[in-house]
Amino acid sequence: MGRYAYLRTHPEEARAFDAMMAAFPDDRHAAIAAAYDFSEACLICDVGGGDGTALRHILGRFAKPRGLVFDLEDVVKAIPAGALLNGRITVRGGSFFDGVPAGADIYLAIRVIHNWSDNDARKILQACRRAMSRNSRLLLGEEILQSDSAEGHVAGYLIDTQMMVMFGARARTEAELAQLLADSDLAFQRVVPTKASVSIVEAVPA
Repeated sequence: MGRYAYLRTHPEEARAFDAMMAAFPDDRHAAIAAAYDFSEACLICDVGGGDGTALRHILGRFAKPRGLVFDLEDVVKAIPAGALLNGRITVRGGSFFDGVPAGADIYLAIRVIHNWSDNDARKILQACRRAMSRNSRLLLGEEILQSDSAEGHVAGYLIDTQMMVMFGARARTEAELAQLLADSDLAFQRVVPTKASVSIVEAVPA
């Protein structure tokens, strides 16, 4: 049984996992909200968005956008009504392997791609690409590995090993992420650093 199938059958552990991802010690959600200008977006879709913590940080800083949390049905059903910012955040249940909701200006995928093999990562990115309009942007929140491990932070390589053991997946370098994007009809634009361990990798339709 895979990790996510296990969590679906063990809801107490699943909610603990959601809470851990929301409160990760590097405060990645607040860091992403502070590092990127979301002010002109009307709708931000957080793909694999967990309990919506990232969107609450972003919408707390920017008055214009609305948010959509897209995650597995059991995950979004567990989000309390009080966490939806009086209707500014809505939820949609589903699998990003089947498709992603259309109509957003920005698609977020924070610490999602490193959970999956290259083939599965491409499927997720291609689902996002199908949902995007010509003016949409995709933002990946990932810890980017250095090509030479001696130049990188040791924790990133430990997480890379953990991903390989747990999921058959991997963390990636900037060039490797750019190649996955290109394979998915997406064009790498830039990397925006944050104060957390993750950087924001920005892409647009190719």
